[in-house]
Amino acid sequence: MHNKVNTALQRLDSILPLLSGLQSLSNEDAGLYCKLLNSYVQQGQTLSREEVSGIVADADQSLNNIVASKLIVLDADGNPTGAYPFTSEVREHKVHINGVTAHCMCALDALSVSPMFNTPTVIDSACRVTADPIHIEQNGTAFTGGTLAAWFGINWGAAADDLVCAESLCLEMMFLKDEETASQWLAESPETREIFDLPLAVEFAAAFFVPLAENCRAAA
Repeated sequence: MHNKVNTALQRLDSILPLLSGLQSLSNEDAGLYCKLLNSYVQQGQTLSREEVSGIVADADQSLNNIVASKLIVLDADGNPTGAYPFTSEVREHKVHINGVTAHCMCALDALSVSPMFNTPTVIDSACRVTADPIHIEQNGTAFTGGTLAAWFGINWGAAADDLVCAESLCLEMMFLKDEETASQWLAESPETREIFDLPLAVEFAAAFFVPLAENCRAAA
């Protein structure tokens, strides 16, 4: 693993420890997270609380346990509205997978989907600086077409202890249309921002998210 990726991976895991959160759950709760996750791939959206109640003995308790492990986000009514890396909100990062379209929390999340599920994906997003469209065709950790000059940017300074990652750091993990744009964005706040070209970004995304999918497959 590239040193830059390894450092970023450790930093993100200290903010959002998803794998250890998953491993801390009971088999029932871990299985529920996997179902919430896979639902996005199967139908472009996750399960409702009502659907969850037909899967586990105590829907509220199980959902709250998974929230405590930082793996999902609930809305005000207790319905799942996100299971990292996916969200039910309409965000700028769309991923087309297996004939369905899902939204992802952030650009890093979008890059993780193809290696997580071992299937080709198409990402449609936009450069955060210029609003130019970003279109990336991906198969695992390889890119097969699209805006391959794009870069990934993260503003580590957006992390906040009093907000879930989906509403803080995730909002500042973005695509940038090319190296020049990325470098200019970085120069505005080099002490808090970091940029990655696409090969390094997908290495980062896969290293962070693929273990979640592997745990789900192992438990199935």
